[in-house]
Amino acid sequence: MLINGVMRVSRAMKDESGSISPLIMGYFVIAMSLTFMISNLASVYIARRELINLTEGALSKAAQELDEFAYYYQLPVPEMFNVNSREVPINCSDAGRTFNREIALLATSRLDLYDQSRAQDNDDIFLKAFDCDGKTLRVTLQQVHQLPFKLRIFGITEFANQIEVSMQSIYQ
Repeated sequence: MLINGVMRVSRAMKDESGSISPLIMGYFVIAMSLTFMISNLASVYIARRELINLTEGALSKAAQELDEFAYYYQLPVPEMFNVNSREVPINCSDAGRTFNREIALLATSRLDLYDQSRAQDNDDIFLKAFDCDGKTLRVTLQQVHQLPFKLRIFGITEFANQIEVSMQSIYQ
């Protein structure tokens, strides 16, 4: 009987052998999928923060382009300025040129920090909108970011970061 009992156990073990392999394969697929997804999300978040930082730096420099005629001579209309606080107006045309120059300089200096082989992966920054009302600058930019792990099966290879940043002249 003892031999029969051992025989029964060994037959049961033979029937269950290899059943853990599909479970391990499934966990591996889930773990790799999560790793790819988290890596792509982290890459998109870092690219977005970097784009926001570049834009804020360029916009800060552009906001320093002051309209001296409007400030000193209160042109075009004196009623535009509050008597209690004379805000320094922004020269919109100079601010636009300064912003474009600074964003180009900052973007190229950022590429110099990275390996030049990654330069083709970083697409240009597209200026969608630049609004200036003399007191506030508002910019909308878009940059297409190449994902580190491309899912070509689903057609997911890149992500478009679009941001809107504004800055106001607070000098009085």
